[in-house]
Amino acid sequence: MAASIGEPVVLADDIKDNNILNVDTCITESDVIVTQSSNLINTYKIDDQKATQSWSTKHNEHITSPVIWSEHDQKFITVINERTVRAWDQHEQNFEKSATKNAKCPIQKILPGNTTEPVVVFKNGAVTFLSKVKDIKEGLLSDKDEILFCDLVKINSDLCVLCLLRQENSLQLMSHWYRNEEWIRHSESVTMPVNTEFVCCHTSAGRDSIKLYILCLNGDLLCQTLSFHQSSSQVLQNIPGVTKATKMVALNSTHIVLAGCVKDNQEIIGIFDIKFGTYETWKNLPASRKSTIKLFVLHEHLFVLCHRTLYMYSYSCHPSTLSSILGHQKVDVHIQHDPASPGPLTWSKSKSPSPNTEANKLFSELQNICTCKTQKEFEKKFSNLLKSHGDDASSVISETSTMEQLVQRCVSDEKFWPHSILEQLLIHRLLPSRCIKDIAEGLVKHGDLTLLLQCLNSVEDIPEESLCVFTNFVLSADDAKVSEAVKLDGYSGTSKSSQSLSEGKGHIINKIVKKSYNDIFIIECLHHVTFQNVLMLLEYLCYLLNNRETNSNAAPDLTQIVNFVCVLIDAHYQQLVISPDSHHVLISLHSTVEKQREYFAAFLTLDVLLSQLKRQFAIPRPRTVGKYCMEVLHVY
Repeated sequence: MAASIGEPVVLADDIKDNNILNVDTCITESDVIVTQSSNLINTYKIDDQKATQSWSTKHNEHITSPVIWSEHDQKFITVINERTVRAWDQHEQNFEKSATKNAKCPIQKILPGNTTEPVVVFKNGAVTFLSKVKDIKEGLLSDKDEILFCDLVKINSDLCVLCLLRQENSLQLMSHWYRNEEWIRHSESVTMPVNTEFVCCHTSAGRDSIKLYILCLNGDLLCQTLSFHQSSSQVLQNIPGVTKATKMVALNSTHIVLAGCVKDNQEIIGIFDIKFGTYETWKNLPASRKSTIKLFVLHEHLFVLCHRTLYMYSYSCHPSTLSSILGHQKVDVHIQHDPASPGPLTWSKSKSPSPNTEANKLFSELQNICTCKTQKEFEKKFSNLLKSHGDDASSVISETSTMEQLVQRCVSDEKFWPHSILEQLLIHRLLPSRCIKDIAEGLVKHGDLTLLLQCLNSVEDIPEESLCVFTNFVLSADDAKVSEAVKLDGYSGTSKSSQSLSEGKGHIINKIVKKSYNDIFIIECLHHVTFQNVLMLLEYLCYLLNNRETNSNAAPDLTQIVNFVCVLIDAHYQQLVISPDSHHVLISLHSTVEKQREYFAAFLTLDVLLSQLKRQFAIPRPRTVGKYCMEVLHVY
């Protein structure tokens, strides 16, 4: 097999700013650094998709050039508000303490170099090394010119910065070559096919030249080959299904990755062979596209932004041969466990039927609004889908992207809400983890408290955004409806209590507080909880701290309560300090914390007291007495 793509996994979600999003190399090949928004930077482990470090900016500071790791300087580097360059090392936790340099002109992007210091590209077209960023004043471009793409490439001993520009509805390719300690500029126009538009581009470094691949809306793939002394242009292939959202990355001189192309009426991600003009392998995008697609390739992994979620694929790509391409319309990337020996080759034009045609048909019907118009029809077809998989119901989620589309149909349908279907999927854990956020939005929209409780009971890893949505929803819900829902969950209220929330709401809040979460992510999500609900929640958590000895076993422990109080106050610190409505809650909380501090401080002296007590009342050791002993007795 010349190429293959693995199954997608979620690296990061809730991407709010897809324009600044960037994935770049980090300190080691097992890590990547993600510019997640204009105010948030995270590093992730590729192996387990865990966030290892995080930095955030102030509210009035915005990242305008994605963060890079400079191997030359051993520092992270980014640009704030187009003119301020910040640099810090991996051990610096406070972003505000990073070193700064101020440029005189707006910066377009900072490009990392493997063996050289980073190169700065300014919006006016000027180029320089990072150490000389303060020296640049003027450039060649006007305010109407737009830099569409820029990249730093090294071939032999030459360092080249490529910039693709749009000037007066035409494309210009500007290259800056660093020779003899100065930048030499070359410029030429790019000839585009008639009646088409520029979509995207990417570079590939050869032994003696640079190749710039340009993808057009009509499917034409152009190749600009450049060296210091000459350049040439040619049309390599015509790729069907290209849209304005398509993104491309060159893997090598014969293969490119395409994301967002349409094939068989589905948007796909695939590896395209330039030499033979065909896809070697492809998969449907993990979610329906609702915004811009982004594509990055690092460390034998593909990173794709699709609908506010950053997915990661492992891939392999080897030199293709004619024998691997012939008769080959789609590569089966699933491992075959049947060791049967191959039979004779046939050249039949008819396609073999899918082993689960009935299930695929039912999936299509369930996603089609015209086929399943009512809840009764939807539930009937879903029941048939489960029966088609026999006893192994878990095989329903073997195609996670299909299941996600089915869940989105359940959530987005305005005519009905399939409560029983979603409840069964949650109980039997048949849902992919990335579907939980969509289900959370749907159950809040329909006010389904019973399904909310089922979600809290069945799902271990709930996104921080969904936990905050649940909190806001429960605290704003009617007490009678909450009481009815918790009774169905098996909770029977105790006697009258003095807690600020009803027992039903307290039961659900206890479950939310006991869930695991990331402090940095949940603080950002807690901003969306209304201030009135924040006060109610703080008052309830204060009650739990004061009455831990009378709390039930279902209540969170002391550490969980204190941690949630901390993130809640951090998220609404300014409003809590300014608003007079919060003063009585804060005073009560301060009093409770002070009592707890005094209580635990008393334990520090307890060890000393116990030691003294043991010495005073220790049982005397028996004396060793020989055969003859003389003792003096005093009689008074």
